[in-house]
Amino acid sequence: MLEFFRRHRGAFLTVLTVIIILSFSVWGGWKKGRGGFHDDPTETAFTIYGKDYSKSELDRHTRYMRLAYMMQMYDFPSQLSMLSQKYQSQNQVPLDFIFNLIVLQHEMEKNGVVVSDEEATAELKKLPALQNNGAYDAARANMLEENLGSMGFRAPDLLEIMKYKVGLDKLRALVAGNFTPSPLAVTKTYSQQYQTVKASTITFALDDFKKKAEVTDAEIKKYYDEKKDTYKTAEQRAVSYVFFEEPKDLDKLDADKRAKAQNDFGKKVNDFNEATLKPHAKLEMLAAGMKMKWEAAGPFARDTAPDPLKNERDFIAAIFAASPSAHPISDPVRGSKGYYIFSVLKRVEPRQQELAEVKEKVKTTLVAQKAREAMLKAANDARDALQSGLKAGKKIADLVKEQKIALVDLPEFSPSAPSPDMKAGQEVTAAAEKLPQGQLSTPVNTPAGAVLVYVNAKELRKRDDSSTLKQNVQDNMASTEQFQLFQAWFQKRWEEARVKVRFAAA
Repeated sequence: MLEFFRRHRGAFLTVLTVIIILSFSVWGGWKKGRGGFHDDPTETAFTIYGKDYSKSELDRHTRYMRLAYMMQMYDFPSQLSMLSQKYQSQNQVPLDFIFNLIVLQHEMEKNGVVVSDEEATAELKKLPALQNNGAYDAARANMLEENLGSMGFRAPDLLEIMKYKVGLDKLRALVAGNFTPSPLAVTKTYSQQYQTVKASTITFALDDFKKKAEVTDAEIKKYYDEKKDTYKTAEQRAVSYVFFEEPKDLDKLDADKRAKAQNDFGKKVNDFNEATLKPHAKLEMLAAGMKMKWEAAGPFARDTAPDPLKNERDFIAAIFAASPSAHPISDPVRGSKGYYIFSVLKRVEPRQQELAEVKEKVKTTLVAQKAREAMLKAANDARDALQSGLKAGKKIADLVKEQKIALVDLPEFSPSAPSPDMKAGQEVTAAAEKLPQGQLSTPVNTPAGAVLVYVNAKELRKRDDSSTLKQNVQDNMASTEQFQLFQAWFQKRWEEARVKVRFAAA
């Protein structure tokens, strides 16, 4: 056991308790008999470097990712998963993380990357999950250690996963750490990001063109006939569900009572979830047997959920993603104030809609299409006329008067700080960044229509923090390029590992 985890006992991090208790409910994988796994944990799940790994070993590696998140090592699983993305974590199984972790282990050994216990322990003490008021809290560490058994881990596993995190950093530095961007590239990027831009826009409002767009009944019928299959009623579902509300006013309780409340809550959710796995389990009967209230809702469409549920986006998404035949009762689904477990009672299939039902909807679509076509034609015609005048040496102010269009000067901005009072600030900034002084953009789509952007001037001004900003630019460029180089190197190593998945991963 880790010595520093045994020095003190006292108040601990209560939220970790719930995460640990629910970890198997959310990440149970093949053990639950729900998903792409069979029941035998000894069956081969995948092969890598010529070695077979069982489904039990796959499950353990899956829980490594959960452990990393529980320890608030968020950057480690996210960075490792990004190095080679082949499977995109299907069926709640983070395959990219698992395979990349094994490749990482292999390459650390191959390249002599060693992380000592002392290094790993020092990094463990820095984890946010083990901090209290900015300092390492041994009580929280002890709490974490005591709960490792519920995830199938022991205290040395904490050191092991931290060694992988530190090892990843060391291996990346070994492979790509020598790269530094050239001073010229840094200066160019700094100039692009922090130059002051003076620009003007010519706006073409889509609503103005909608007022002029005309659509005939014949056009509506033709469009409907061509797109008929897309005009169907939305699928509807009816559900029954049990809601587990999180304990309230935890901040008013002392540490022991908070921990007990969280523990009891997690156990309640987990016990109910375990009961749903029994053969022929019925949610309503389970709720009655456990003296819990269950609710029924629907049938309703995804975008017309009843008032009590309309803001529970994750819950609604889970309802319409569920496969009732494969999973009669769901896993716990996180809501805004607790967890839901549900059953789909009824599914109303989409129905073909007749023209009369959707005529106004079709008309609105056609009006928008015709308006956008007319708007873009007007914008391109105006740009052609202005471009011709600019090439002839005329000034933009005189040209817009000739064309009877409005040119609006914008507040000064820079690519690093778009003007906050522009409704289409990001779009205009992106267009202006690519234009030289005195040039006019092609039509730029905006939420309200389109604009032409004209750059009056660009100026790189002196500023007191220029040295700091240049250093930030250099660091960001170096970090980005180093990661890309390391990623390319790692993907080659992944291919050498000859990964073979032995179950349905997609």
